[in-house]
Amino acid sequence: MNGADDTEYRLAHLRDRLADDEAGELGLRIELHGAHVTVSGTVPTEERRVAVERIVADVLAGLTVHTDIALADGRPPLGAEDLP
Repeated sequence: MNGADDTEYRLAHLRDRLADDEAGELGLRIELHGAHVTVSGTVPTEERRVAVERIVADVLAGLTVHTDIALADGRPPLGAEDLP
């Protein structure tokens, strides 16, 4: 298996792990940009973000990875929304 095939395999494995493990995250974007990987999206809690980052580090060890994982704002709205 060459380097590109190995990276694609690892990305597919990461998607499976994120869907199956305690992170349970299907809505994250995982993109390969040349020699580095970007994982981005929104998760509901800090605990989920930590779990995702741990899984990413485990599966993609040795690759250059950038994570941009935001927390969802679960607070109720402060007031009514005015629609035009």
